[in-house]
Amino acid sequence: MASFVEGDYSRAVPVVSSFYRIVDMQKHQTEDAVRFLIAESDIYDSFPKLVRELAKMDMIATAKRTRYASRLMPTLSSTNLTVEDGIVVTVSKVQKQPPRQGSNRYLPSIPAILFIATLTVVFIDGLYRSQSDFANVFIRNPLLLAAVYTMSLVGILGVHEMGHMIAAKHHGIRASWPYFIPGIPGLFVPTFGAMIQIRSNMTNRNVLFDVGIAGPIAGLLVTMVVSVYGSSISVLVPADRVQDLFGDSGLLRINSSILMQATLDLTGHGAAAGDAALIMSPVLFAAWVGFLITFLNLLPAWQLDGGHLARSALGVRWHRILTYSSVGVLTGLGYFIMAAFVLLFSSRAPESTPLDDVSPLSKKRKALFWVAIALAVLCAPLPAEVFTSLA
Repeated sequence: MASFVEGDYSRAVPVVSSFYRIVDMQKHQTEDAVRFLIAESDIYDSFPKLVRELAKMDMIATAKRTRYASRLMPTLSSTNLTVEDGIVVTVSKVQKQPPRQGSNRYLPSIPAILFIATLTVVFIDGLYRSQSDFANVFIRNPLLLAAVYTMSLVGILGVHEMGHMIAAKHHGIRASWPYFIPGIPGLFVPTFGAMIQIRSNMTNRNVLFDVGIAGPIAGLLVTMVVSVYGSSISVLVPADRVQDLFGDSGLLRINSSILMQATLDLTGHGAAAGDAALIMSPVLFAAWVGFLITFLNLLPAWQLDGGHLARSALGVRWHRILTYSSVGVLTGLGYFIMAAFVLLFSSRAPESTPLDDVSPLSKKRKALFWVAIALAVLCAPLPAEVFTSLA
């Protein structure tokens, strides 16, 4: 062996050797950890078992393909071991969280407080959107329409996050309840979405992929249902009145997506409506927000859901390339704040790395990655000229 392991890490040696044939081991040069060069090439099934055994000793392991260099016999400087693309298992101690102070006893209630705040803000926003004559043609009671709008928008966000939580629980990954982020009623969107905190490490690329894709798929299914219903209770007006309406009623023009346009066509409110324009009901607007959220989350960038998928399927280099490409897409579509957000934070937290970064993503999931990219395109808000040219 290149070096001897002492102290607490000496207990890790027999555990690692019970799973793999250790070619060499050494103390990490800059971190409090030990590196093991192993001979095995397929570690997909065995590595989670190793992680569970090490957890009993408050230790954790990561596995990567990387360069490994050490001297087999320290007294003979001419005898070296260098492997350019070896499988290296690094064992380190789990960093224990300090006990919560008295001021933190209210932290578990924060998700519930934020959820109630978001419900309230979205409902108030729904009341605001329910005041026009175009909004309450089918649902005349503003309170009822605001309630349907709230259930639609918060339901899309909630199901999205529940998708993540169910996938995480399936793989034994601990996750928090969703943190909903309220916005300001009456503005463009009344909520800035929701998020969950992953409280344990992703075991491998398959797990990272499954947790990442479950949310957008679940949320998109609800969005489609909401879009069909929201389209059916929206109002068609003569095309020659559209300019006056946008000027007098304060209505905003927003770009549709291919999937949303498909639901409009399904209810007869799409391009086939002829010389008429659609005034979106509040419920259809909630669906539009759902499509936008799905598009943004499926972008293969940073630590967005799509970024996790890209990291799992294509690795570090392409994840970085696609992050910058996504920034360009967002800029081209006019989402400058989101583009700046991704660009800024991607430099600080560029990726999520699974513990086992050696085992490749399964073939079915690799194919599903391209389906996710296609869904991002289908959910993207596109300029109206695109649909005009296709009509």
